[in-house]
Amino acid sequence: MAEGREGNTVDGGGSETAAPKRRLRILFVVQPGALLRFALLIPALAERGHDVHIAFSPGGEWRKRQKRQTVGASLPQRTVDLAEELRSKYPRVTYGPAPLRPDGDGWSEVATLVRGFADLAHNANPRYANAPHLRKRTRQRILNPVRKGSDVEPIGRWLALRYGSRLRSTIDLERSQRVLGITARMEDAIPSSKEVDRCIRELAPDIVVATGTFRHMSTEVEVLKSARRLGIPTGIFVTSWDNLTNKGSLKFTPELVFVWNDVQVRDAVELHRIPRERIRTVGAHVFDEWFARTPTRTREELLTQLGLDPAQPYLVYLCSSGNIATNDEHAFVDEWLRALRASTDERLRRINVVVRPHPNAQQRTTALPVENAVVWPVGGAYPVAADARADFFDTLFHSSAVVGINTTAMIEAAIVGKSVLTVLVGDFDQQSTLHFRYLLTENGGFLHVAPTLEEHLEQLGRVLDEDAEGAERRRRFVESFVRPGGIDRPAAPIGAAAIEELADLPVQSGTRPGTRALRAGLSVEAALNRAYASYRRVRTGGRSGGEVAPHPRETPG
Repeated sequence: MAEGREGNTVDGGGSETAAPKRRLRILFVVQPGALLRFALLIPALAERGHDVHIAFSPGGEWRKRQKRQTVGASLPQRTVDLAEELRSKYPRVTYGPAPLRPDGDGWSEVATLVRGFADLAHNANPRYANAPHLRKRTRQRILNPVRKGSDVEPIGRWLALRYGSRLRSTIDLERSQRVLGITARMEDAIPSSKEVDRCIRELAPDIVVATGTFRHMSTEVEVLKSARRLGIPTGIFVTSWDNLTNKGSLKFTPELVFVWNDVQVRDAVELHRIPRERIRTVGAHVFDEWFARTPTRTREELLTQLGLDPAQPYLVYLCSSGNIATNDEHAFVDEWLRALRASTDERLRRINVVVRPHPNAQQRTTALPVENAVVWPVGGAYPVAADARADFFDTLFHSSAVVGINTTAMIEAAIVGKSVLTVLVGDFDQQSTLHFRYLLTENGGFLHVAPTLEEHLEQLGRVLDEDAEGAERRRRFVESFVRPGGIDRPAAPIGAAAIEELADLPVQSGTRPGTRALRAGLSVEAALNRAYASYRRVRTGGRSGGEVAPHPRETPG
């Protein structure tokens, strides 16, 4: 165990500078929209001599019956572009669709319900007592499709709605842990898919790493189950800072779980029942490039490009995702801008403002209500392409301060060295999210938090003068939360070296007492689902069920 600064620790089985013991074949399962978050870790694995096959999994929401599309036809273009860029730079990297359990085998519906109940039980933990928006979102994603009519046979659907409705309204630690224990045993009892087994066996990876099992009813569990059945070590790599608190249960205990920091270690143990000895702390590789980047243009050049006064400083307002800003954030931005222009501080009345849209939120169609303020880039932009990433970095780097509600870009602004401020807005899912609390000063965070716009403007005036105390808080946060191995050590090589440890670990084997009897009971429900699917086919005169996904070796040209 390597010691970081100020008592921080980074776990790992080897040094990121030492050569790996052997070349590994790594199956890396990721949702298409999350590939960007691993655009530094995957190259780090390839640079250490490993073969990496990226297997794109579908979303974690309820799977509707539909024909499988080829990966090239179903992936967003930005994901294809990034995957092709990785493959062209690193010949050891390939990509294709993740293997899936086929619809219509009866077990698919059982697995979906079991994983949905695990997610509901996860949110019944008392730590979610003050997170009503998150709990509402979870029950909507899990129970609404069942209520509206799903592929589950009627008796199973009735039972799921009855007990799911009880669980959704419960905040009870004992019940949460009890249901999680039951769903874990049921997950063990659900057999792996023969089709997924076949795909994994033919691909023959040495290790399997998944990144999205926290998503509601995640199908990535199927790949991990098949890998375990075939004796292949598995790992789960946390994708983002909110994954362990803002979604669902991990639903599977692999040989190792890779997290960013000690905060996520606690969440993995307390919320996801992962044994501490199976957790490795590796830092947040997703932010590595922001430590090394330099701006591509001057502040004056940027402001001239945006049509703003190059003689004046500027603020950046970072919009949040639709899941956080559950109501219209545009109205709040307008209110904030008007408050700036009505301030008694002349600097705030004159200062330039750049409003950066969140690419996953509703885009603005109306003009800003004040002068010297622009929306840029118009329509939002995923920072995937080189020019888009340069625009994002330059916008943060040259700003005088950054304001937002609750978004990952706040952490990126802190890395770049900017004062970050927020206003507690009651209509937004802000204070009720667990991960937002990590940014608060009482928890070791760096945010300047104001309960009202009036106090927020006073804070803005102070940080424009000087924010030496805030700078020290930012440094401590960045080191402990983003780079616990040392603020000068990139996290991607640390994560790559830690993943290699999987190859030397024994795979959990054997079944718990009662697993076979539980499987026999669940097989009755699976048979009922198959019979129900046949009944629906006869009644509708159409086809029901999906086809097996293309083999993961397939890569579009």
